[in-house]
This record gives sequence, C-alpha cells and structure tokens, in this order.
Amino acid sequence: MNKQKRKSNWVFCVIMLIICSLMCLLPEAKVTDASRIPREKVRIESVDNSMLFPVGLVYSGTQSCTVTILTGEFSGQTAQAFNYMNSALDKDKLYREGDIVRAMVQKSGTGLTVTLIDHQRTELEIGVVGVLGLSLILFGGMIGCGALISLAGTAIIVWKILIPLLLQGINPMGAAFVTVVLLTVLIDMLVAGWSRRCAVAILGSLSGTVITCLAAILLTDLFKLDGGDVPYLVPLLSQSSLTMNAKSLYIGMIFLANSGALMDLSMDIAVSCEEICFHKPDISRKALLKSGLMIGRGVLGTMTTTLMLAYSGNYLSMLMYFAGQGTPVLDVVNLKYVAGPMINTVVGSFGLVAAAPLTALIAAGMYCRTSDTACIPAAAETLAENK
Repeated sequence: MNKQKRKSNWVFCVIMLIICSLMCLLPEAKVTDASRIPREKVRIESVDNSMLFPVGLVYSGTQSCTVTILTGEFSGQTAQAFNYMNSALDKDKLYREGDIVRAMVQKSGTGLTVTLIDHQRTELEIGVVGVLGLSLILFGGMIGCGALISLAGTAIIVWKILIPLLLQGINPMGAAFVTVVLLTVLIDMLVAGWSRRCAVAILGSLSGTVITCLAAILLTDLFKLDGGDVPYLVPLLSQSSLTMNAKSLYIGMIFLANSGALMDLSMDIAVSCEEICFHKPDISRKALLKSGLMIGRGVLGTMTTTLMLAYSGNYLSMLMYFAGQGTPVLDVVNLKYVAGPMINTVVGSFGLVAAAPLTALIAAGMYCRTSDTACIPAAAETLAENK
C-alpha cells in the first residue's frame, strides 16, 4: 500500500508537470509590434560615454555602444546601439565592454537597428533556480519535487491565467480569490498528496482566505484606501482606458500576497496533528484539538512577525527616508502609501488568527473517527503508510 501511495503521488506530480507545460503554450496576454521583434544576445565591444551627463547619482543623455550580435539571423554582425538614460536609478543601466546584453534586433533601410533592453541574466537565473530545485529534491524527495512543481505552477498560473484575465477586465478581487483557491488546492495536493493531511490543510487555508478577503474589504473602506499606491497604477490605467478598478485590484493583491502564509500555517498544523495521532493512537478528539490549538498559537506568534518583517523589509528605504528628514511618526503612519502596507500586514494577521483554530478544529474532526475519549485516529493509518 505504501508503494501504491507513493506511486499515486508521483503520478499526480507528473500530471501537474504536463499541465504546467501545456499552460506555457498559452498565448501571451497581449502581443504588440514591438513584442514581435526578435530578441537576441549581443556583446558590448566598446562604449562612448561622451554624451552622458551626471546628475548626482544618475545620468542623463545617451551612451553609444558598438555591439556584436551573438545569436539569431544576424549572428556575427556588428552594429551601433544606443542606451538612453532617463535619470532614473531604478531603470537606467550603464554598460561596459564585454557585457552580454539582451537586445531587440531588426533590419532597417540603413542597416541593423539594435535596441538594448538590459543585461542578459536568463542563464544565471536558470542556474539559481536549478540549484534550488536540486536542493528541494535532495532534501525533500517526493515532497520536495512537489514543492518545486508547485512553485513553477504558481508562477505560470499567475502569468498565463490571472494576469490575462485581469487585463481583459475581469473583476480583480474575484479573479484573485479564484486563483488563490486554485493554487491552494494544487499546492497542498502536490506537497501532501491525496490524503486527509491535504484536506485539512486546504480547508484550513481557505477558511483563513475568506476571513482575509472580508477583512481587506472592511479595512480598505474604513481607512479610506483606494489602491492609488499600487505600483505602475498610472500606466496600467492608461492601458485599460481608465476601466481598471484600482481598489478591487488592491484588495485582490492583499489576499493573494497573504495566501502563502495561510497555506504554510495550515500545513504546519495539519502535519503536526497527524504526527500526534501517529505516535499516540489513543488520543481523544478533545485532546487533539487542544494540541492543535497550542501548535497554532506557537506558529502564529512567529508568522505574524514574519509578515511584518516581509513588508517592512520591502519598504525599509522609504522608512529610512522619512526618519532621515525628521518626519514625525504619526505623520508617517497616516500617509496613504504607508498605511497600505500596514493594512496588508494586519489583514494577513487576521487571516492567520482565524486559520489557526479553524485548522485545528478541522484536524480534530477529520483525524479522529469518534469523539470518544479513546478514539482510533484515522490519520495514524495514513501516516503509517507514508512511514
């Protein structure tokens, strides 16, 4: 039976891998004339910085580069390319001789037109992800393989399904909620297989997601947040002809961002309760519920801090700026673009507070067949197979 269980888990991983591969074949959300231009790798042979003008830490002007095309139809040919600077530290880049750059290459009436995009990082990114995947598989075995597939599946679902739906005008809050439900089911099944552990984790996580969604709707109204601080909102509104609902998008982003923490907490409690049942088969439902609540309390104490550190870490430079210019703390916390991340953390914490006891309650109900003081936990049988 143990071999059959493992085989079924591997089959599910293979099926999900095939589904992810098929989703990669879905068309892009939008194809423009610029996106049809071939992208190639080029090497910077020489640079001319005489037309660059320093403006503090940034530059304005143009960097002229001589490049050699390394891939594609025009491989081996040399052309001139220009790197236009916008005095924006987060977007501008300076090239040096020998740099490998991703560029758009097309033939024009005067020769080759090369538009530099950014440094070529694809191979390095693939290598880093490959090391991560190998580490997951070596340490986690089948569970690590499932975690790796779930990581890839999450990225593909967001890029190939959620984002195209949002660009087509689907309500962002509804689309994000459906995506969270789908991801929760798929990820927990990949990690835990078809088991009671998986069911407990899914139900516990989704219960917290519902609370997160309700809290997000309530608190955004209460704090008068309209989603105006969402990154790239202005160009996004321009693309959608002002039809994008910024507030709905903001709320959807909140419970999408917090769904991972809810899955983590629910799976922790589900696995812990299952282990308790395995090592103490005669435990009662009441005792298992009490243990689950204690486990939830312990995990909850660090998970809420994790959310706070995650968001404060992302906005540390902004907080440093306010502190450096002597802005009073009460002024800072009342700013819209500070209150937004703060509410994100608070909303996620509400979801965790709800998910912890609910997952413990679900675990007690599903792992124990009866409410007798000496019940026989069904989870012990399942875990024994995995052992």
